[in-house]
Amino acid sequence: VDAHRQTVTAKDQGQVETAATLIGCKKESLVRALTNRTIEARGDKVLTALTGDQAFYARDALAKAVYSRMFSWLVMQLNCSLENQERSRKSVIGLLDIYGFEIFQANGFEQFCINYCNEKLQQLFIELTLKSEQEEYFKEGIEWERVDYFNNKIICDLVELQHQGIIAVLDEECIRPGDVSDLTFLTKMNKLLGKHVHYLSHETANYENRKFIGREDFRLKHYAGDVTYRVKGFVEKNNDLLFRDLKEAMSVSPNPILLTAFPSSELQSQRRPVTAATQFKDSLSNLMTILVSKQPSYVRCIKPNDDKKGGIFDEPIVVHQVKYLGLMENLRVRRAGFAYRRTYEVFLERYKSLCKETWPNWHGSPKEGVKVLVSALGYLPESHRFGKTKLFIRFPRTLFDIEDKLQERKHGLATTIQSEVRMHFARQRFLRMKFAVT
Repeated sequence: VDAHRQTVTAKDQGQVETAATLIGCKKESLVRALTNRTIEARGDKVLTALTGDQAFYARDALAKAVYSRMFSWLVMQLNCSLENQERSRKSVIGLLDIYGFEIFQANGFEQFCINYCNEKLQQLFIELTLKSEQEEYFKEGIEWERVDYFNNKIICDLVELQHQGIIAVLDEECIRPGDVSDLTFLTKMNKLLGKHVHYLSHETANYENRKFIGREDFRLKHYAGDVTYRVKGFVEKNNDLLFRDLKEAMSVSPNPILLTAFPSSELQSQRRPVTAATQFKDSLSNLMTILVSKQPSYVRCIKPNDDKKGGIFDEPIVVHQVKYLGLMENLRVRRAGFAYRRTYEVFLERYKSLCKETWPNWHGSPKEGVKVLVSALGYLPESHRFGKTKLFIRFPRTLFDIEDKLQERKHGLATTIQSEVRMHFARQRFLRMKFAVT
């Protein structure tokens, strides 16, 4: 860096040569893109030399962009190779290994994004288990004592709400003109979010809490516990823009992978690139849409201790995880709830062969038919409930027993069908013989 002229030059030409060779572009083009920036103003293009800080930023932004886009390209190739080639088969089993909740001594932008993802996934877990389960009982008219739980929607809204959430405030700071820094971002959050029950900073905290929060920190009360974030680096990491000159250098590379990762069509867009936090939020929203459309099952992994040793269970650590994951509330709902529920039409169609009154056809309403069927099976009153449109069975053992009876019944039905078929063929053979004799 030339302090007098405020210009930047490549100190080690050998490293630039190596980078240009690997990328597949000319060394001069790469150096020009790393040390200069083209600015358009009213149709005119002006080449401006970068300062030292801007050049360092451009170098780091290029390295991160190459890594990120190459990783995305690799994932895309893997997905294409694993894609189901038989179009007639639609059943898919997906496995989602989610982030773990991160609480370190120093938490930054990365931990903020990861913990936000955990909040969204916890919200989905609540929606699909605790909330939807209890709402179905009330909707079906089943007698039910509500189990209270913490709904973390308020925390998700604190992060993602349009024009008012933390991500919206961060994006606004990144695009507004003037002197922008991490501290101005923190000041704006204190002004807009200072009264939120799940937000705390040195400025908004009381005297007791202020001693534990730095002047450049803010604290969010997540469902898993309080996390203090250091605001340093939020604006820079969120505003992780790649200058147009660097995109042009990448788009002319002969490397086909880089051409896919840096398409020339991207240069035609005049819109400002989406910030990192907004990209993460949009990607997470797409993931939520996919998960809601499926039937997820959950496997909860409990970390037994902080020492990564086998056979040791640290009770406070385990209890804390069980508490913040909402497992106790979920267990109470499951234990007091019903393991199996089916509409009357489906239940009657599957098990009607187990009752003489409903087999082979039932001519009344499906609900009345199920009542007759359940009575014939000898269900105890506490083992089931009749809803408005569904039958609810409390214990899995009850369902297993009826399935065993159905399997036994299938053998009897198969024997009956076989005897009828044999009788048919035997009669046909007898009639042919009788006709031949006469």
